Amino acid sequence: MEMITGYFEIYDLTMAIYFSLNTGPVEKVLKTLGVDYKPSQELLIFRERLLQNIDWPTRTYTTFMNELGVMAPILFPIRQKMLDGTSITIEESLNITGEGIRIIQDRFIQVLADKRLKISYEELKEMISKDPGRLSKAVEELDGISGDTIWFINQLLFFPNTAMDFLIANTLKILKNYEESGLRSLNANAISEYLESNSPQKIKDAFMNYLDYYDISPDETKPLYISLQNSVSHTNSGLMSYPTFHLLIMGLREVTEDFSGRIPREIRLQSLLKVLSDETRFKILKKLNRKPSTQKELVEFTGLAKSTISYHMGLLFKASLVDIDPFSNIVLVRRETVRKAASDIRNLLQMRDKK
Repeated sequence: MEMITGYFEIYDLTMAIYFSLNTGPVEKVLKTLGVDYKPSQELLIFRERLLQNIDWPTRTYTTFMNELGVMAPILFPIRQKMLDGTSITIEESLNITGEGIRIIQDRFIQVLADKRLKISYEELKEMISKDPGRLSKAVEELDGISGDTIWFINQLLFFPNTAMDFLIANTLKILKNYEESGLRSLNANAISEYLESNSPQKIKDAFMNYLDYYDISPDETKPLYISLQNSVSHTNSGLMSYPTFHLLIMGLREVTEDFSGRIPREIRLQSLLKVLSDETRFKILKKLNRKPSTQKELVEFTGLAKSTISYHMGLLFKASLVDIDPFSNIVLVRRETVRKAASDIRNLLQMRDKK
């Protein structure tokens, strides 16, 4: 598999936004897993500034990026800009021409049609031109997204130039907070120092350990882009697969610490058993084993708050017990993980079947 590693700075900003809107669940997941994580003072200042200055445009922008952040690689196309071992600034990623906007809209339509609306690209294109009312209704019925996100999707489908102007203007607005908080320079300096003193192979080795831990086998015919981030340095985006490439946004300390070596199966098993020891998570896993569900459906099933479900999902995902489709938000049990765990327990305890 071709691997391209580097720093696509806007993804560091999107991770800072994600943390700001999901601080409790993120911190609880890391604490439960025994990760000694303390957010930087700069990240806390950024969070405070962001939450204090949320007008309608900022709210719509941050909501969309939080709920449908998987679309960020389409809106800010990494494949056209990042080469192995390079860094792309936020300003460079926002330098989008008229033809670039057309390409972004077209790729957005492809993914929206295939992953969310479950229709063909051609059918969606026809709906845009001939039946916009029907398309708007279909978008409104998408599960797990708010009115703000629905508004932006419709803008991108019907008024792409306006949508990109909105996206760029609000990125630059939040970029000001990112700079003034000191978080931008903190992150950029940490990543730059790492890239200058280490070869891309170290990132690629960490990724292979990541695949081994989560038991993932991606399509090797597609190139993989690994972009580092330092805002929440012990966290990653999860492997995201698109029609023509894969992407992983990986925390810097995951590369230097968490996945710097192959994780022994004993450690993986301890993490898994710790996650399963909670009655609520075990109950959720049993339901998912019967039927894959969205996080919204799990909220209804358990009666718990959305933030609490996000916390439990984060732990189940970190233990490789579930997969979360980033496009549809559907959660599925990874049965192979359960089978391997049972086998590992038997092997570690040197148990043998009776004959």
